[in-house]
Amino acid sequence: MQARPFVLFCAGEDSGDVLGETLVRPAVESGMNVLGVGGPRMQRAGLVPVGDYETLPVSGFGDVLPRVFRLKKIFSHLESLLREDSCVALVCIDYPGFNMKLCRRALALKKPVLYVAPPQVWAWKKHRARRLRGAKLAVLFNFERRVYESLGLGAEILEHPFLQAVGARAIGPKVRETRPNQDVVVLPGSRESQALRNLPFFMEVVSRVHALHPERNFVLVASRESLKTQFECAAAKLSPAGSVPAWLRIDVAPQEARERATFYARHAAALCMPGSATLELALSGVPLVVADVLDPLTYFIGKHFVKTDYFALPNVLLGRSAYPEFFFTRGASRKKDNAERVAETLRKALENPPRSTVADLVKTFAASTSAESLMTEFLCEFVERDTH
Repeated sequence: MQARPFVLFCAGEDSGDVLGETLVRPAVESGMNVLGVGGPRMQRAGLVPVGDYETLPVSGFGDVLPRVFRLKKIFSHLESLLREDSCVALVCIDYPGFNMKLCRRALALKKPVLYVAPPQVWAWKKHRARRLRGAKLAVLFNFERRVYESLGLGAEILEHPFLQAVGARAIGPKVRETRPNQDVVVLPGSRESQALRNLPFFMEVVSRVHALHPERNFVLVASRESLKTQFECAAAKLSPAGSVPAWLRIDVAPQEARERATFYARHAAALCMPGSATLELALSGVPLVVADVLDPLTYFIGKHFVKTDYFALPNVLLGRSAYPEFFFTRGASRKKDNAERVAETLRKALENPPRSTVADLVKTFAASTSAESLMTEFLCEFVERDTH
């Protein structure tokens, strides 16, 4: 009996899991079997997991090394699935260090490839683009499409799931109405190693702000339940009392984009590491300070080779420093004056909120294709090809 045909998916972090959910669902609804590696959202949409998703979210070169053997094991398993005749296509989502290799294997095997949120070649290593020839590309932003087109590759624009869920009209007018409390939301990251590296610095920053503004509470947000448990343990260890401070609540971000928009918009300000959450916060109208503690190797490589003026997505899209950005190595983050600089910036955002950039950000989004249309078109392309 011949094995049932399947599409292989791979997403290596929570932002990819959000995108992947919108792609897995139409594939499953079309009657296709969907296997791969993805988080709880993709699994809820119908993905059959074939690897440990919790191993994949890593950030920077220093974080990869401790997991290199587990990552190789997952890659080898996915590669073996690619080689099966019943594997009819590959869908890669972000996570370039892993997915670029998987993509090349699939193309060498003449398997159709859809790469959603491909490498940020506009920031560094443009030569990676040529390795994607033959794959169908889908980006989230118009400036990304222009860069890929300048390198001789076409790309569709995928409708951003956050805008799709809430709509431009639903975000802006409600910003001031839905922020009745004084709480500050704190997002140290969705990748375990990155988040736990950021947490001591973030805790130092918010404790300084709380000392001057005891009326304010802080909400430490985890992207998934397993990370919340680690935040609870880490926050207790970082507190002089040996327990989570009364002014700090630890919560899991709402799974649905509409609920996240409402949740974020209720807060007075945010401290967040650079990533997709910065865009969601900005589109929710929340004053935002961006910070990240990097491992030394990643910091060195980024400083010397990454060619971009900004790292926070709202700043990249707007082409200006609308939201302050701070980057430190682990050693530099321990210096009290650095924590004070970030705390002072966060205090200013609370006491004198900057002008909302929601309308300006919405204008940067171009006409786009829905996830359902993109996946249906992709499935039809290779099914039609294989039947000729």
